[in-house]
Amino acid sequence: MIRNSQRSSSLILRLMASQVLVLCVLTGALGIYFYHSVRSSQEQRIETIVSGRASYYARLVSEMYPIDELKQRPLLIAKMLGAERDVLAFRHPSGEVVIEVNPDGIPLPPPSTAAASSITRTVTSDGIEVYWSSVQAKAMETNQPIEVLAGHPMTDERAMLATFRDRFLMATIAGVIVAAAIAYALLRRGLLPVRDMATKAAEVHPGQLHVRLDVIHAPTELRALAGAFNAMLDRLTDGYQRLSQFSADLAHEIRTPLGVLIGQTQVTLAQPRSVDEYKSVLESNLEEFEHLNRLSENMLFLARADEGRQVVDKDTVDMDRELHKIADYFEGLALERDMRFSIEAAGAANVSADLFRRAVGNLVVNAIRHGREGTTVRLRSACVGENAIVEVENEGVSLSPEQLDRLFDRFYRADAARSGSSSSHGLGLAIVDAIMRLHAGAADVSCPEEGMIRFRLSFPM
Repeated sequence: MIRNSQRSSSLILRLMASQVLVLCVLTGALGIYFYHSVRSSQEQRIETIVSGRASYYARLVSEMYPIDELKQRPLLIAKMLGAERDVLAFRHPSGEVVIEVNPDGIPLPPPSTAAASSITRTVTSDGIEVYWSSVQAKAMETNQPIEVLAGHPMTDERAMLATFRDRFLMATIAGVIVAAAIAYALLRRGLLPVRDMATKAAEVHPGQLHVRLDVIHAPTELRALAGAFNAMLDRLTDGYQRLSQFSADLAHEIRTPLGVLIGQTQVTLAQPRSVDEYKSVLESNLEEFEHLNRLSENMLFLARADEGRQVVDKDTVDMDRELHKIADYFEGLALERDMRFSIEAAGAANVSADLFRRAVGNLVVNAIRHGREGTTVRLRSACVGENAIVEVENEGVSLSPEQLDRLFDRFYRADAARSGSSSSHGLGLAIVDAIMRLHAGAADVSCPEEGMIRFRLSFPM
């Protein structure tokens, strides 16, 4: 069944079938055209012959020979007639036949009353068409009206047409078979680049993601496909590398607290401890458990956001009031680094209040954590067009464009010196990006000037 399916979906067979179909239609149309052209030419020729023959014998019987003399010389008429199967008859208007040359005994048509020459056609019981020409004349000496009737059966012509038809059909069938074989060979050769591309594509696997199709030397019709395939490989390679990096970062984040827990537990169990010592160890372990718990909750949130399972209940939020609440909440943390808040807020946003606070809060924590001590964290909000805009800006170390592009990646830390901090999982900005995707909005970051980082959230209204 699979083999039949492959045959039915074969591009070569489809193209070849299309060409054969076109060839059959064209040759069939040409054959029908030539067949009817030959037949029409034959009919016109026969009409001319029988018409001329009837006129000739009409003049013969009215100007050269009396009718009685012609009756006595039937061989003369037969010789003058020439063709063995043709019919010639002289008869009175009453239908009485005076002279008849009719070797096959073909039935004569009814007498014609037309004064001028006329062409009629009859069909015998054998299916043979007979063309007749009738001419009215006056018999010499008696001056009696007489009808001269010349006929020609189409036996030989129809046999020739049948032979022509049979030979044309045989030639057409043979031509189609040869054309199909040639088309198959040419198509196989013409589709070799597709086979080469398939062979090259088969080399791609996780260990060889650098393999790409040759766009420059590909046929013109396949360059777009090769380019799109290479672009897809670029995206897959980037995603695969990010996934590998994510797995490594996640393992690293889990390994550190687990190592602390195991080490503390082993040291504690190495000798008897007092109640206070066990309590101190348990309190230390609790911090690590809470760290792991936050990490798992953040990962679960991102997973639900990726799958679209996170429910977003939107409501109208006064951004000025929310930004002041957030600033008040993080004021203590900012004071630890001698940092202040500057708020310029206005407008309202149609968002989930909890997710809005979490996204802006993550940006504020990031600004405090990575901002330069003694500087100001600026919070701004406004309604621009059909979007509610929130900006969080801080002064700190300048970042390169490559670092800015990766700031929303999971576990990415632009500041390597803080990578070991237990208070940061490297997921805060990734959660911000996920929240914006849940709101069908966008998050971006830029360096408007040296040493300044500006995050911008755009919520659709």
